[in-house]
Amino acid sequence: MSTVAKILVVLNLLLAGYFLSSASTFLANQDKLKDKLADEEGRHDVTKKNKDEEIASLVSRLRAVQQDLTKVQTERTELATKATAISAEITHLREAYNELAANATRAQRTVDQLSNSLNSARDMGAALQSDNNNLRDNLKSAQDDRDAKVAQVNALQQQLTNETEKGKSLESKLASANEKIKRQGFEIAYIKDKFPGIIASNQPAHSGKVLAVDNDANVFVMSLGKEDGVESGFQYIVSRGSEYIATIQITDVQAKQSAGRAIKSLSKGAINRGDKVMNGN
Repeated sequence: MSTVAKILVVLNLLLAGYFLSSASTFLANQDKLKDKLADEEGRHDVTKKNKDEEIASLVSRLRAVQQDLTKVQTERTELATKATAISAEITHLREAYNELAANATRAQRTVDQLSNSLNSARDMGAALQSDNNNLRDNLKSAQDDRDAKVAQVNALQQQLTNETEKGKSLESKLASANEKIKRQGFEIAYIKDKFPGIIASNQPAHSGKVLAVDNDANVFVMSLGKEDGVESGFQYIVSRGSEYIATIQITDVQAKQSAGRAIKSLSKGAINRGDKVMNGN
């Protein structure tokens, strides 16, 4: 064998050794990347678990949204901050993937150059492509998880808005009821002032209507009964608008209605169906 041939053989061996050393270094770096990815996935699973627990806690707190609105808003802000952190983690994973893809491209070029003498390098490239596919799937899963958490935050925000609207509706109804009670108080005060000494008892405050009446027989039926706290012997004022009509006394009480008679000495006129019935308390 000639000296030139020997030199070429030695150069080929050195070149093969160099590329084998490069491939070994690349595989070691690949293992480090896999370990790093596994650590990131573990931390991501812990973060996901913490998120699920926090969201469950938020759902529970929403049941009492009117009493703890400020706290829910604070937690919503914290959740948005953590969602931003998850997005940053996904960006970091995407950058790692891009770096890994660049390494794969360089490795493929090396494999093409050594295809005749390094058949094992092809297997390494195939394994690397499989790892890339797995990483791509993991990135997609992380993106889907982030989108699901954003959807949950939006749903919680909508539920918070609905509960707030319900609270406003209840406040409106309460204001209307208070206004009605105030008007009835004015009416009672007016009747007491105009006809002093009509009723002065400790019976509960009531307001109803006359359902049926027979003035000749001095019998009437009103819309208040035992379920409203009415008892036999209670007295009520009958009015029509701001006009005092009569004072009545209960003689028979049923569940949802009561019957009684007008006290003639205190009556100013005939009782009609639909007249208002209330006591003077």
